[in-house]
Parts: sequence; C-alpha cells; structure tokens
Amino acid sequence: MSAADALLAAVRAVHLAATMSLAGALAFRLLIGPLALARVLRPSLAVASIAGAAWLALQAGALAGASDVAGTLAALVPATLQTRFGRMLLLRLGLLVAAVLLAGSGARRLRLLAGLVCAMAAVALQATVGHAAASEDPVLVASLALHLLAAAAWLGGLVPLWLALRGPTPALVAQRFSWLGIAAVVVIAATAVEQGAVLAGGAAGLVGTPYGWSALAKTGLFLAMLGLAAVNRFVLTPAVAQADSAVRRLRASIAAELILGLCVVAAAAAMTGLPPGAHEQPDWPFSRQPSLVAMQDPDLRREVVGALLALCAVGAILVLAACARRLRWPALAVAAAITMAAAPHLDLLLVPATPTSFYTSPTGFAAVGIARGAGLFAHHCAACHGAHGRGDGVLAKGLDIPPADLTAEHLWDHPDGEMYWWLTHGIESPRGGLSMPGFADRLDADARWALIDFVRANNAGRAIRHDGTWTRPIPAPALQAVCGDGRNLASDDLRGQPVVIVIGPPAPTEGVATIFLDDGKPPAGACVAAGREVRDAYAIVAGLEPQAQRGAAFLVDGAGWLRQRLDPGLDGRAIAAAIERLATTTAAAPPAAGHHHH
Repeated sequence: MSAADALLAAVRAVHLAATMSLAGALAFRLLIGPLALARVLRPSLAVASIAGAAWLALQAGALAGASDVAGTLAALVPATLQTRFGRMLLLRLGLLVAAVLLAGSGARRLRLLAGLVCAMAAVALQATVGHAAASEDPVLVASLALHLLAAAAWLGGLVPLWLALRGPTPALVAQRFSWLGIAAVVVIAATAVEQGAVLAGGAAGLVGTPYGWSALAKTGLFLAMLGLAAVNRFVLTPAVAQADSAVRRLRASIAAELILGLCVVAAAAAMTGLPPGAHEQPDWPFSRQPSLVAMQDPDLRREVVGALLALCAVGAILVLAACARRLRWPALAVAAAITMAAAPHLDLLLVPATPTSFYTSPTGFAAVGIARGAGLFAHHCAACHGAHGRGDGVLAKGLDIPPADLTAEHLWDHPDGEMYWWLTHGIESPRGGLSMPGFADRLDADARWALIDFVRANNAGRAIRHDGTWTRPIPAPALQAVCGDGRNLASDDLRGQPVVIVIGPPAPTEGVATIFLDDGKPPAGACVAAGREVRDAYAIVAGLEPQAQRGAAFLVDGAGWLRQRLDPGLDGRAIAAAIERLATTTAAAPPAAGHHHH
C-alpha cells in the first residue's frame, strides 16, 4: 500500500468512526439511558465533516490523476456531483447535520428517534459504495448495511457508556448496554461470515491476498474486543454494584475496547481500498494444502475416518475430564495418547503445494487462447510430449523420466495453479534437477495460460465418446460473434438458453440460437464468429481432424457447458430433438481441480 493509499484509508477510517460515534450516541440515549448528547454529537459531526471533506478531496484527486492542489480543486465539483461516491458523501453529511439538529438539547423522544433514523441511514449509506455495491448483489449490500448498523450501535455506544458510568446508576447502565452489545455482536458475526464467503476468496484468499490479511487482522481485533466485552459483562459489570473501584476498572476496560474498535474500523477502511481476495490470484504461503484426494481410495478413506473417529472420542474424554475431577488427569493422559496416535493419519488430507496452487485461469477458456496455445505447444512441447500430447515425442525415449501423457484422465486432478507453476518453474525430478524445464524466460504469463487452455482442450478432444459427448463437463470456448442485425455478441450474452455452434457458412435455422464459425458476413437472422482460431479451438476440443470439421455442430447448454458434438448435415428437426433431450438431462458436476469459468 502506497503512502497515498494509506492516507486515504486513514481519512476514511476517521470519517466512518465519527459517523458511527454520532449514530451510536443517539442509540445509547434512546435505548440505554441519559446522556449529555452535545458532548458527543457536535464533536462527532465536526470530525465527520472535516474527514469527509478530506476523503472527498483525496478521492477526487485520485480519480482525476491530479498531481497538485489546483488539479484536485478542479476535480472536486465533478467528483461530488457526478459520481456515486460523491453523492453518497454529500447525502451522508446532510443526514448527519439533520440528526444533530433534530436531537438538539432538550429534544423530545420522537425527535430523538427521527435523529437516530437519520444517523443510522448515514451509516448504512456506506453499503452503496465499495465492493458490495460493485457486486450488484442485493443480499450482500443488505448484509453490509446490517453489519454497519450493528457496529455503530456497539462501537458508537462505547464513548457514551464510558461517560455514563460516571452517573448515579453505573451498574444499571452497564447491564443494559451489555444486552445491546450481545445483539450487535451476533449481527456483526453473522453478516461478516456472509461477506467473507462472497469476497474473501476462501481460505487461499484469506492467507494469500492483502485483502485476506486485512480481514484476518480485523477478525483478530474483533475477537480481542469480544474477549474484553465478555470480561466487562461477566466480571466487571456484576462487581460495579458492590465496589466503586470496579467502576474505574470497567471504564479502563471500555477505553481499551474502544481503542480495539477503532483499530477494527481502520482495518475495515483498509479493506475498502483493496481488491477482494475473490478477484485476486492468491499466493499460498504454505508448503502443503488441504486435499480430499485420499478419500477416493477406500483403504486411505478408512484410515482417515478412523483417525477422525478417534478424535471424536478424544472430545468425549475431555468432556468427562471436565465433569469428573477424580478422573481428570487420567482422562487427559488418555486423550493425549489417542491424539498423538491419530493425528499422523490426518496427514493424508494434506498434499504438497506451491505458491500458485490456488491460481485459476484468467482467460475465460477463450477460443483464441486455445488456438494460440496449440501453436505454442507444437513449438515448445511436442518434441517431448508428442503432437497430440500422449508423451510419445521424438525426444521422449532419450529422457530419464518419460514425459507425462497429457491425454490421461488424471490431468483434471491437477488444478490450474499447479500446472501454471510447472510451466513457470519446471518439474523437479526425484533424481535431482528438472524432469521438465520451466518456461518463464521464454513465455510470458498469457502464453503459459494459453498453453494450459490448449492442454485441457486437447485432453477433452481425445477423450470424447463415440456419441459425441464428453467424459466430464467442458466449458464451451468463449467467442465473439457479429449478427446480421448489427449486434455484437459474446458467449456470456447467450447464457440461459441452449445454443448451437456450427463450423461452416450460415444456413437457415428453425428458432434455435445458432452461431456459425465462418469468415463471411452474417446474413439477416444469423450470427457469425469469424477467425481461423475460433474454428481450430472448437475442432481441438471436439477431437476433429481438419477434413472432418466442416459442418460439425456443437450443442451448448444454458450454463455454457459443451454437451454434445453433433454430426455434420443434421437438419433442424434433428437439432431440435437434441435440444429436447438436453432439457431432460443435467450436466455432471464440474471437476474439483480443473478449469472453472462459470
């Protein structure tokens, strides 16, 4: 993160913290007890306004690429009025001002409630910008809004709580706030899980991307806050009614909780400026990774299940140790012995990993990439692996370790990231050195991904059944088409309906979405994807030799999977019948470690 990004994140964090402080103070006044609102509302509004103005200026300068103050000032008005972010910030500041005016000193409960609604709306507006809004997922946006509202009620209420503990009823105030805190924590945790599931990118995204690291830091700080809150609720709050010194300890603990809360807000602000882990290629930091491959072998599966059952028994023994003091130490000794005996067997659930193990192909399985990969394979790989990838190249017999058969079924057990690592750094030989060289010095990243696309497409083409179906789900190579009415279509534009793709010139169709792979101009009512590369890619994935390509057709389902290669010359009725059969069957699940583009 650059200095400019760090400054932007800091200003964003200050603004969000002040906004939450204002909303939390109003929630405290309405739900918990008396509070001198002016002591919190006015400073919070001032800080939110100043930080908001600074945030807007920095963001405007960044959007305009301004290098000086004059450029930033010139970009302010357009950034404020013409961007969603600017309009959101302007509306938020207006809502905060309205909240303070409504909840002025001596305001009645109805006005306080109106002020709280304005303040909470200002907090929830954050969900309309950033990653959740960019996803256009209403569930994710609503989840983030609830997350922010709960955080405002808890974190924003800590300063009022700290102040109110000086009052005449500290025990009552602390007890009431604890229930509000519990409700807020439940909402925060539940919505955080929802957001993490969508944005973090799984375990690899958490440990292998800056966004994930920030999420882990935020989670750790949240758990620390939760620990302090538990001490406050179950230890210090009950003691307040019995000793004045407990109030001082409780206020000190709340101050520490507030500091942790500000750190949580800072981590959240940093995450806002980072691309989500789900959109990044994660760098796996460990030498091993979890895998269920061993569970496919019956003997290994029994070994793993036995170890898991033994650990379940350990859990039962620990419960016994907690309940029966006389048996505690013998039970702990037995539990330790069982754990030491069972744990090594779980090593079967780990396999070697590389930093790129969780990379996924960014190509979209594009037809032009597959065709490019075919040329690269012929130039760089065919001498060892053979023209068709069967491991029978002219140099194969002279190698200590035979080249891999790239048409074998187990190719799909190797994820994209693993294949990318091999193409980049080579494959180490058990005898030392490399059994396959790396190509990082000869091929750029795009070329290596194109090679992977070709290898997978070639494998699919060599494994096609006699009835024209594939042994596993294969995505239809992505293409761009031009239609007779002037429209430009991409493969994704046709999702949700079956599509027929034909190698050859346009021909009449009977109400079926059809794309012809041909270099001619598209006639009315037809769409054409031009380019030799597109035709070659579909021929490769179907295992077609050049003389058998013309007239070959492909049936693609509404999810974008290739379902069947149709024989040349089929009339419209035969194609319609194939589509009807498609509607009565479902594609198999995609391979666990293969190509994922859907």
